[in-house]
Amino acid sequence: MDKNLQIPGQYIIRFQTATVVPAPYAHFYTLQVDIESENDIMVDFGITYTDREELDEDDLLDEGFSPDDDYQWNGSVPTIWVDEFREILESSKTIRRREESEFEDFVEVELEENGKRVTIYPVDKERWSYFLQEFIQAIFETGGRENPFELTYVDNDGDKETVIDLKASFAKKTFTLSKNKSALRNLDWTQLQKIMDTVYKAEFVPDNASDSKPSKKGKYITAGDGLWYQLGVAVLETTSKSKDLAKIESLFNTLAK
Repeated sequence: MDKNLQIPGQYIIRFQTATVVPAPYAHFYTLQVDIESENDIMVDFGITYTDREELDEDDLLDEGFSPDDDYQWNGSVPTIWVDEFREILESSKTIRRREESEFEDFVEVELEENGKRVTIYPVDKERWSYFLQEFIQAIFETGGRENPFELTYVDNDGDKETVIDLKASFAKKTFTLSKNKSALRNLDWTQLQKIMDTVYKAEFVPDNASDSKPSKKGKYITAGDGLWYQLGVAVLETTSKSKDLAKIESLFNTLAK
């Protein structure tokens, strides 16, 4: 198979979460990618969450879902996604036979080969799952369903306050940092996942958070939900032996340099 990106070309990606994934997180979607030129990429996207009948509306809201989270959108996404799609398609090992496991997400890609439509299956499903998560986040952002990622970390030691603002656009794949409202500094995109893994490994407790920026001594995080979470009060260790809070503090101390 010629793995070079076809321009113009139409690709259809079908994804389904592993069967062990419970409601309301289990979902499937179809993503049609039409690449008209090096500068023109159109998508037609629809996602459906399955097994919703197992949970009532209150359960869904408790899990952070609304009853109408299924989503349909089509339109143009930023040009950078032509290169992103090319990179994963051309570098991936694929097979022609369908293989499914209850513990793995399912991914298949339909494309044109020698004038007919064929289906291939990426071997590295985990890599494709992560790529597709970012791609869909870019779609949500472009379509106006979600805002770009923002996170602010405040370290108030009683004498001075240090503020670190992080902003990431999945649509444009840009990641920036500003310290104390200074000029923006570009960060490598790969740092975003490390930061999110470090921060969100800890346990966030909304009931202990504040809805206004605190002025007292402490370390705080806010990330788009309007709440301020103080480390040690509303951001807690996941286990008695974990070092989640120390890792968060070390991370932002490094970013502040």
